[in-house]
Amino acid sequence: MFSALYAEGGKLTPLPEAEDGVFLFAPGVSRDRLVRYAVLLVLSAVIATGGVLVDSTATVVGAMIVAPLATPILAVGMGITIVDTGQVMRSLAVVGSSMAIVVLIGMFMTLVLPVVPTEDWVLSNGQITGRVTPGLIELVVAVATGMIGAFAVTRRDVAGVLPGVAIAISLVPPLAVVGVLLSAGFWAQSAGALLLFLSNAIAMVVTAAFVFWIAGYWRAAADRSGLRRAVEAIVAVSVAVVALLTLVSVYTVALASQHSRAVTAAEKWLDGSGYRLIDVQTKHTDLVVEVLGSGPLPDTGTFFDSFNAPLWLDPAISLREYRGTNQPMPEPGSSHAGG
Repeated sequence: MFSALYAEGGKLTPLPEAEDGVFLFAPGVSRDRLVRYAVLLVLSAVIATGGVLVDSTATVVGAMIVAPLATPILAVGMGITIVDTGQVMRSLAVVGSSMAIVVLIGMFMTLVLPVVPTEDWVLSNGQITGRVTPGLIELVVAVATGMIGAFAVTRRDVAGVLPGVAIAISLVPPLAVVGVLLSAGFWAQSAGALLLFLSNAIAMVVTAAFVFWIAGYWRAAADRSGLRRAVEAIVAVSVAVVALLTLVSVYTVALASQHSRAVTAAEKWLDGSGYRLIDVQTKHTDLVVEVLGSGPLPDTGTFFDSFNAPLWLDPAISLREYRGTNQPMPEPGSSHAGG
């Protein structure tokens, strides 16, 4: 079935042209291409970090459009398919150095710009919270995006979809988030954003190698015996990524369930009292119950009888109480005015 994608042959991109499209280091490749890649990478990192700091989705999407990081990632998949160890290592070096550059730019901009990345700011920033807890859904999207990107390289008639691929895959923004969070000392959250990037990158490598193999580029492999080792390595990495993201997904679902149970228990606890529930905040695995009212609080036994944390979670629960009071507005010129 898959071979039918290239049955005509005329639309298949010849291997030299496909290599020229993804390899940044190859015989005949000009230095200008590497310079262009570096310029686009730096500018996309600046735009992405700025979008994260001001919590602007449109700005982050703009960074994703110009980000060139997908190219060396696809090159890794191509190098694996044709069993070119040199190209795999060079492409991995480009990916690794690109990661470091984006993270450093994120850290630098956070430190020098007038932004105070407090915990409340991090929890309320949608560009950050959406990238620190990756799961299987993000992996599925990355797999599909990687296949489209590789398919666009192998077929001349679909090259126009590459801008859409850049928007769909999340590469530079998670690294910018890593830099922002590291500069503020949020190590656990930065690890989550880094996991999102790595899972997306690995998914792209695996699916790209698969598509390049379907296109028949594996026939150019100088060492056919290396194909089996490459396939075994891809399978092992894929299993590890799926297992890790499955654990993260379970953890995310458990946190959502814990929050829902806490809200239900808090509403039952406050029912009929002089207080009402404002919010239940989750900080790491702990809970903060915010209430507004006056008078004596009801006995917390009702809350703890109703609340059961899911799975292995054992949160510390704290109460943030706001007293609602009503008093006349002081007259102008009184001792309270302006105080």
